[in-house]
Amino acid sequence: MTDTESVERLHALINRFGSEWTARKSASLERCAAVCLDDARILLPYHDALLFMIAYPENPPLLARAESELRRVAEAAHRLSESRNARVRRRLFGTGIAWSEQLHAFSYNIAAWLEHAHSENAEIDSAGENGQSLQSVLKSCLPPIEAELLETEFADVNELLDEAKGPAGGSRLGWLVEQFDRLPSPEIRNQLFESLQLYIAVSPRDGPLSRTFARGLPTPVFFHSSELLRNVTLSEVIDEPVPASRRMSSCDRFALLDTARGALAMLGRETDPITEATPHGVEYCELGRGVAIALYSMPPERRFPIDTQLGFVLFKNAVPVAYGGGWPFLEQCKIGINVLAPFRGGESAYLFCQVLRVFRQRFDVERFVVEPYQFGAGNREGLLSGAYWFYYRLGFRSAVPSLAALADAEFERLGSNKTYRSPLAVMRRLTRCDLELHLSRDEATPWPDPALLSLAATEWIGRAFAGDRTAAAAAALQRVRAVLGVDDDATWPPGERYSFRVLSVLVAMIADLDRWSARERGDCLALMRAKGARHETRYFKLIRRHPRFRDALARILECF
Repeated sequence: MTDTESVERLHALINRFGSEWTARKSASLERCAAVCLDDARILLPYHDALLFMIAYPENPPLLARAESELRRVAEAAHRLSESRNARVRRRLFGTGIAWSEQLHAFSYNIAAWLEHAHSENAEIDSAGENGQSLQSVLKSCLPPIEAELLETEFADVNELLDEAKGPAGGSRLGWLVEQFDRLPSPEIRNQLFESLQLYIAVSPRDGPLSRTFARGLPTPVFFHSSELLRNVTLSEVIDEPVPASRRMSSCDRFALLDTARGALAMLGRETDPITEATPHGVEYCELGRGVAIALYSMPPERRFPIDTQLGFVLFKNAVPVAYGGGWPFLEQCKIGINVLAPFRGGESAYLFCQVLRVFRQRFDVERFVVEPYQFGAGNREGLLSGAYWFYYRLGFRSAVPSLAALADAEFERLGSNKTYRSPLAVMRRLTRCDLELHLSRDEATPWPDPALLSLAATEWIGRAFAGDRTAAAAAALQRVRAVLGVDDDATWPPGERYSFRVLSVLVAMIADLDRWSARERGDCLALMRAKGARHETRYFKLIRRHPRFRDALARILECF
């Protein structure tokens, strides 16, 4: 058996469990332990097979052997990364494994995080051809006395940065982050940095930035002594009470944020809740079978004004196996998940059920929505993988009745003919609308769309204040303070003070606000403040329990 065949044989066995497979898997792993790892085309699939075995271990000896082999893989990757053959080195590029390299135009927040937390692993590589001139941007950061530096011709961005930071300075990235930190506004800082199109090279070496060694918090290992859960019934999972969030130290919270950012960065990806999150906005909950979820929320000033977006990372025996986000508001929640490639032969449906379970119970969700991109619209990978059927099997159905009927017919054909595959043309048709999962048999209550509420606020400002945003904000704040009895908010936490001001424009549009009962006005004030709390769970519970507030939002849209 060749080295390639040995690794392929192991790959065919990693997701088979039970006594009859244990000996085969163990023997296959021992054969792979003798494989020479001098070729990335063998090393990379072997690496991912070992990660799967660590996330889904069968017994302690196999887990220990897989962890030992993963360290050997990292050592081999180190040797390949130092090869004189550029083609050999390139095969590691962008893989995210130990000693590989990633090159990406990251946001300012991720660039600053890399500099502060992993300064030895990241450096500016180059600038995109269509980016803003660094010299023009630096005029906003540097003192006027350095005008000559900003007028001098430089061959490229790195030559300018090397000259600016001086020979005794640190990295080019470190110097630039320090200059951007002097800008007064986070929004301006982010936009200016993005305009530069700077590519940052990240090398995780053999640290926790790599896919190889990225881990969540230590938890008791769950060993799979029997077959994986393939056929999951959502109704048996979703209402099982979710345990309380784990009490964590600040170090734990930072470690979870670090792991999430690193896992995405080494894939060249970002999501706003994880990019923008702060450690105190991180929660962690152990859900059973070695599964844990970390939730990431943005600080109040970065959140959506009415609804919200939470990011999440799923861990299986402390290995990051999936990430995604949820957008809850009232009884509805848009949801999305991306199971990382090495783990798609595992308990993907069960993992997604756990996400739905958490969001269902935390935000009282009655209806989940998956947008078309998740299953193929503008996403060829999702289209070819048949992601639509992943959601369909869990109970999601197309929001348009004719497409729901088409899907039912296709699914019946798939079940009756094992060789049948739905044509791509059919799958593309099915991406023309959302997928929805209704958890209540009752007719879904119409919910005010946050996007339409935002447009209604724009229309109100234009009509009532001739587009003068400053006058509108001041008038709204004055009215809401008077009606809700807010004399002084100076002692409130900054986040609550911020959310109160932001929501004041919307609340001021409620015509009969001054005729609400004292309790209704008090509850309205409480939910406005709760939007700016460390976590938004209470905000959503309060808004669900305030029918008059909800009705008022619906009437705003009726008049829009």
